[in-house]
Amino acid sequence: MCRYAVKTYKSHYVCFKCRKSFKQPDAYDIVQRIKKEKVYHEPNGRSIRKVGSVFTKTETKELQKIVSEIENRTIKCPECGNVMADLGKDFKAPKKTAVKEWKVVESLFKTGKCFHSCGCDGIGYIPKNPKDYETYLNNILKTYQEYLAACQKIPVEECPKKIEEIKYWSGNIQKIKTEIIDNKFEIA
Repeated sequence: MCRYAVKTYKSHYVCFKCRKSFKQPDAYDIVQRIKKEKVYHEPNGRSIRKVGSVFTKTETKELQKIVSEIENRTIKCPECGNVMADLGKDFKAPKKTAVKEWKVVESLFKTGKCFHSCGCDGIGYIPKNPKDYETYLNNILKTYQEYLAACQKIPVEECPKKIEEIKYWSGNIQKIKTEIIDNKFEIA
């Protein structure tokens, strides 16, 4: 059974500049608290209003608006004020002094890797040092290129969304190549 079904977990937001991680509740947890307390805090955290009627069937648009505001809120670092990145519930922050590990995590985030999972299988392999990261990026690049080649071979009749898939894999390949170049690794 999924561990997230049993207990409430918070998402980890990180500031790459300060190398710090802070937990924040997700939209579902906030809505559950709103239902319980019948109080709503604006995204800026200042004003409070009663929302008891929001949860009736006739007020679903208001509830959707609240959920949208919560999901699109900007979380800023309490130290430097930069916007923090949502890395998911499964993220485990390295120590603040582990600069190389933080650089790897930031680079993973730039390639689209986050630590969101259902809680059943975990997050998979995460490289800990630059050499392992170089190997990881080259393996991912090779896999994405294989997916792109397979997608290009499929006739349009069998795959109506072929163009979107080709754009998706091409975009992912470009992100990986950019990170390889930015980290001064060689493309295998």
